[in-house]
Amino acid sequence: MAVTGLSRLYGNGCINQMGELAQLLGRTKALIVADKGIMQTDIVDRIKAGLDNENIAYAVYDKNEPNPPIRASEEAYEMLVAEGCDFIIGVGGGSNMDCAKGVNILKHNPAPLMQYANFAKPFNVGDGLIMVPTTAGTGSEMSDGAILSDENHIKQNFIADGAFADYCVIDPELMAGMPPKLTASTGLDALAHAIESHMGTLNNDFIQFMAEKTIDQIAEYLPIAVADGKNMEARGKMAVAAAVGGYLLVYGHTCAGHSIGQTLGGYFNIPHGTACAYALPWVIEFNAPAIPAIVKRIGEALGCEFSGSETPEQIGAMVRDAFIVFRDEKCKLPSIKTFDYDESKFDEIAQVCADEFFQQFNPRTMTKDDCLAVLKNMYA
Repeated sequence: MAVTGLSRLYGNGCINQMGELAQLLGRTKALIVADKGIMQTDIVDRIKAGLDNENIAYAVYDKNEPNPPIRASEEAYEMLVAEGCDFIIGVGGGSNMDCAKGVNILKHNPAPLMQYANFAKPFNVGDGLIMVPTTAGTGSEMSDGAILSDENHIKQNFIADGAFADYCVIDPELMAGMPPKLTASTGLDALAHAIESHMGTLNNDFIQFMAEKTIDQIAEYLPIAVADGKNMEARGKMAVAAAVGGYLLVYGHTCAGHSIGQTLGGYFNIPHGTACAYALPWVIEFNAPAIPAIVKRIGEALGCEFSGSETPEQIGAMVRDAFIVFRDEKCKLPSIKTFDYDESKFDEIAQVCADEFFQQFNPRTMTKDDCLAVLKNMYA
């Protein structure tokens, strides 16, 4: 039996209730935002069947891409207007959900979309948005933001109440078909959300309580989900952890790990969670002198054993190594050099990373040289 409340529909098979949910919200025609990969599964067909059961019409935009471009949200919005859709269903990983959020911003605010990036101009709260995550990672279903790429492949942040969804439909069954590499990448993104919100300057007892539980749960269940995608206990635990990680983004935000990860992902077309997982161990080590107790707690969740005599720098190095072991050996993430890269761009990327919005929440100031050192360590 699915459980509803607090704008969530959760449980195995709850995707079949999509039509009932649309009817409850008083909606008549959906724009389903997807991509070619999701269209090759049966997930959109299951959404359509649920809508058909309640005589809810729909149109499908399936041209979104990884690291979603702003132009995809603009194209999808044009379809929404042309088709007379009155609500939006974003289905897939963070790319499709963020694209759907961009559509919903345009639905309630004047174009162009870029004018609302990075708090340059406020945008209105907009209803009529349902998120259906098919991965356990980005947490976009529960967050108040979207990350979309401009024409120069620079990722732009769209953060405000207007980016919240009315409902998220979290069905662990939809995640059972994820291949191991995608399971690892998205799960490590959820882990990054929890770790970075805990490390960040907005950390408090409330954030700490949720972050530590989320870190512990991912550390236990992500390797199981990677090894056995049909383990529904692990899938369910990861689905919840990812959603809570998204909730943490609202209150704790991220810090330098995402500043570097999402920038690098934009330049070299690296999946978001994967890029953040490559950056995070070096950012953890960098931050350890400022927050040794928090970094130590993160390390304990990842299997570190401390004597109590370690310096903050030693704690940072130990946790860095433990994260790399967890990432590479337990979660089987491939080498960063699997993706094409251009070392001549490192200097430019380092400056963008140092200037990136979420750096303001890092417990230590990172200069361009600090960011460059992290990049070189990542590719060493």
